[in-house]
Amino acid sequence: MALPSSPRRLSLGRARSLEAAGLVLATVLAIAFLAWGAHMGRAGEPAVATPWPDSAGSLVVWRSASGSLTARMTTSAGVESVSSLGAGSRALLIAGGPRPLVLLTGPGGGHRLVRYAPAGDTWQTIAASLDPDELTTAALDRGPVYLPVGRGSRAAVIAVGLDGRTVARFPLPVLEPDPRALMALPGAGVGARKASRGHVAALIVADGDVLAITATTAAAAVTDLQTKASVSLAGYTQIVAATVGGDGALYVLAGHVDPAFSLRFLRIDPHAMRVLSAWDTGVAATEEPGSALPTRFGAVFYLPGVPRSLDAYSGTNIWLVDGSGFRQNSAVSSNVGVRMGPGRVGSVLFYGSPAGAAVTSLDTYDGALSRASARLSAPSGTTVVLAAD
Repeated sequence: MALPSSPRRLSLGRARSLEAAGLVLATVLAIAFLAWGAHMGRAGEPAVATPWPDSAGSLVVWRSASGSLTARMTTSAGVESVSSLGAGSRALLIAGGPRPLVLLTGPGGGHRLVRYAPAGDTWQTIAASLDPDELTTAALDRGPVYLPVGRGSRAAVIAVGLDGRTVARFPLPVLEPDPRALMALPGAGVGARKASRGHVAALIVADGDVLAITATTAAAAVTDLQTKASVSLAGYTQIVAATVGGDGALYVLAGHVDPAFSLRFLRIDPHAMRVLSAWDTGVAATEEPGSALPTRFGAVFYLPGVPRSLDAYSGTNIWLVDGSGFRQNSAVSSNVGVRMGPGRVGSVLFYGSPAGAAVTSLDTYDGALSRASARLSAPSGTTVVLAAD
């Protein structure tokens, strides 16, 4: 059964309470996800690729009310290790495995790159005082870690070795304003019409090539940092989330600052550097960050929606995407979390405010939501900022 190229909202069930404290989780029926699995013809195979291999055990990082971060590693044999990571507000998983690499954001900005050392049962700082203030992406490729640095004409991507030394620097491409984007930009001024390097929205590794997805208010592009090959994302100026799928294609959820513009999925050949397909989601563009992970057949995207209060979001969406199109599930509440992480075979994890200490697992085949295993539990009153299993 072919997937629709136009948006299709599916009503997948009513919410039920899973916590006495009032954590509300949406119960998801299997219709959309089973149809997606049946379309692929491999319902018995695991859906999710392995950004976090099962042999690595699990990792959970939580933030206390006082602002301190704590990490718990649990090996596949069940051996636990709990470590303090100091003060911080956010944690981003760069690479999984028994020695995970994590980018930590300090309470007042600034970043540290840390890696777990099983032999000493410690987290070692690889690099500190990283910029820019809003560093939201990084990539690990066969040793070096790639990080965006600088602003304006000095914007670049650096490669940092695991000994903390900078081993390479790649200037970002200069993006010429796209006429299609300018036409949709309300009251575009002179500044928007100038060529600039923009900012790095995502760094992606595809078969050993490091791709930088960059954007300005009037242009966006995907560039191979090593070969300099590039493809313009004509008409788009906003990158919500991106990942390389299990089929080897690059999937990008892109939009525009114009509120009348809806988000679209772009499927890109990262080697030929050309856009293969584009699908309109029918969902309004948002400034809220999304999450994306590879699946065996494509990718899964999560957009928590727009915060309406301290504990409620609206417009939450989950999409399963492959070469034929996408399936959309708008029934999962972002009360389960505002971030997505890799789970056990066939599943993804949701966590983060307003979910607090809870981590929820979603089976991408049957749509079942369940409480994640005890390995990912965090103390009451804390907020999980990273989870992988």
